[in-house]
Amino acid sequence: MRTLELNDKLIPDPNAQHIKLDRLHSVRVAIDGSFLHIDPRPADEWKKPGEFTIYTVPASNVLVMESQEQVKSGKVVGF
Repeated sequence: MRTLELNDKLIPDPNAQHIKLDRLHSVRVAIDGSFLHIDPRPADEWKKPGEFTIYTVPASNVLVMESQEQVKSGKVVGF
């Protein structure tokens, strides 16, 4: 899970598509070169079957990306 702060309101709120957000909490992010692919859905919807929208923004639009990591056996999981 990650928290993102963007330099503008770019991503539609999953609960109200007419509202754009510049701060997103508990989102999934994939990084591909200089682009971030963002899944803004709430965590409880991540494993539900069906289609969903991924938003892509240039990394230059990201002010802060905070990530919660977990340490197991002296190693950071997934890092």
